[in-house]
Formats: sequence, C-alpha cells, structure tokens
Amino acid sequence: MKLSFTEVLSGLERKLSCLEYLAEHEVSVGLPPDASPRNTFILVVQEHGAPVMNIPARPVVAPALAKPRVKKAMASAMAEAVTAAAAGDLPGTISSMEKAGQAGADGIRAYIDSGIGPPNAPVTVNGGWVWNRAAGKAAPVKGKGFNKPLYDTGELYRAFGYVIRSREE
Repeated sequence: MKLSFTEVLSGLERKLSCLEYLAEHEVSVGLPPDASPRNTFILVVQEHGAPVMNIPARPVVAPALAKPRVKKAMASAMAEAVTAAAAGDLPGTISSMEKAGQAGADGIRAYIDSGIGPPNAPVTVNGGWVWNRAAGKAAPVKGKGFNKPLYDTGELYRAFGYVIRSREE
C-alpha cells in the first residue's frame, strides 16, 4: 500500500496577504480624525459634562456601541471580513470591515434618536436668562425650541462615522 499527500497552495499568497491586512488594520468608530474642532469640542463636553456651564455628562459613543444589537451587527460584519480574508478576497475583506464601521456609526445615531438623559434644562429648550459668571451679569439665551439632547443643528449627529486604519497609526 502506498500513500501520498498533496498540498494545494493555489492562492495561498493572496490568502496570506488578506489575513495580514486584516491583522494590521482596525475599524475605528466615532468622530473621524478629520472631524471639525467644533464637533470634537461638543462631543468631549457631552461625553464628560461641563459643570461650569451646567451641562451634565451624556456619554454616547461607548454606551451606543455596547448595545447588543450594535455589537451583534458589528461582530457579524467582522466575521464576514475574516471569512473573506481566509478566502483571499481583499475587496470583500475591506467591504465587510466598512460594513462593521457603518453599523457602529448607525448605532450611535440610533442611540441618540432613542433619547439620552438627562433632558435639557428648561432654559435650553425655551430660552431665558442665565448668569454669566465671566461677565458677572445676566445674559439672554435663545432656546432650541425642542428637547432633544445631542441634536441641535444635526452637525455632530451627521459627523459620526468610521475609518479603517493601520494599527500602527
């Protein structure tokens, strides 16, 4: 009896290249690096609060990405990326990573849409007078006209996104 083993190496280099790409890159969700300084400032204030300005902390990114539905969507897309990489399909790998990033960004917007507590102060909604500590006098404030925290002009809301970047960046 004679046994022989044959190893099929077709496409092995392409598969290895895809797996290396997957290992060397990550999907970052939130505000992209090119976000405006204004949006970055607003998000930092909302995430951590600003007691001097009577703004409570309203964390949004981490709680949104921790939602089971969002985690499942992102994990499913990343599983597709691994499958595509193992098959040697670089465009499929990248596309699945983009799908994971989009699921995260959409999850953040859905979290904001569902309403974040605590609600805005009445002066924020309706306008009125507030004490300006720096000037040492009262100042008029124009109200938003609605009570939806983290959504005023929609600029920050629309700015959430994702980037696929090298882990060394």
